Amino acid sequence: EAITNDTTLMINQLCQSDPFFISCVIQSEYPNKDLTQPDGVVEAVNYEISDRYSEMSETWNEYLQLTLPRINDKYAKTLLLHLSKHAESYWTPKTIKQKLQIDLELDQIQEKLVTLSEADVIDRGVADIEFRGLQDGTLNLILRNRFEKEIEEFEPPLDLKAEFQAQIENLRAKNRQLRGLLNNLSGKMAEYQLATAFRSRKHFALSVFFNNVNDNTALNIINVKERVIFQREDGKGMEIDVVAESKCGRFVLVEVRKTQTKMGLKTVSDFHEKVEIYGQVFSISLILPAFLSLGGFTEEALQFCQTQGIATACRIEAF
Repeated sequence: EAITNDTTLMINQLCQSDPFFISCVIQSEYPNKDLTQPDGVVEAVNYEISDRYSEMSETWNEYLQLTLPRINDKYAKTLLLHLSKHAESYWTPKTIKQKLQIDLELDQIQEKLVTLSEADVIDRGVADIEFRGLQDGTLNLILRNRFEKEIEEFEPPLDLKAEFQAQIENLRAKNRQLRGLLNNLSGKMAEYQLATAFRSRKHFALSVFFNNVNDNTALNIINVKERVIFQREDGKGMEIDVVAESKCGRFVLVEVRKTQTKMGLKTVSDFHEKVEIYGQVFSISLILPAFLSLGGFTEEALQFCQTQGIATACRIEAF
């Protein structure tokens, strides 16, 4: 089945990393299944949970049909659904009776819980009177879809599709956050690699690392600093990622960025402004500006760099 990196994560999230659930979704007989789109993933997952004849539903149904008739139907479903919805905690017959207001004696509730545990649809704790729902969240979804409406003690179930969509949005938000963190770490690593390369090489031309270098005279680096902070006249703080001083008096100023999109004109223009102000603040006339963008440059930004004499690079292999 065709899938993408993004929908792979979505399938894993919605299927709760359960191998059988995942296989059911991948092999689902949902009409016009499309697992390359988020909505298609939601539809396929919802089908496996909601359709009575899906492989997922029929598999769980075998367990339930063999187990529930052995107990009073209403109470069996009530107990099973409650424990499944609150599977993070252990429950005793007493706490369940208090919570659900079940009209049964404690030993009767205990007997039903034991039967459910022997059928492997709930777990039993170390103590004989402790029980909790299975850690397999797929049963919870099946139970909610199948039984929640008929049990008066519970609120009507939420729309599973809406829940799945909300999970996907949360996954996307986490993914964006992780990508931002990864980009930040990648940028810092590139800064470190570049600064280390400047320190370790004795004599080299800047063109070893960058394109569009106007001055190819060999550099003899005597000092390298990272994350150099300075202020312009109005007090606004600025920062240069890498500042390398050559024995001949030239300074290499480098901006390092890692983004998912190509670097645009505004960012390289801001860097050009920082270079000019840095030269004014520290009275430096011989500056070699360079911009390392691991995400590449737009044509407009690249043209600006060429016009302003800013060396550019998109890769770090040479470092």
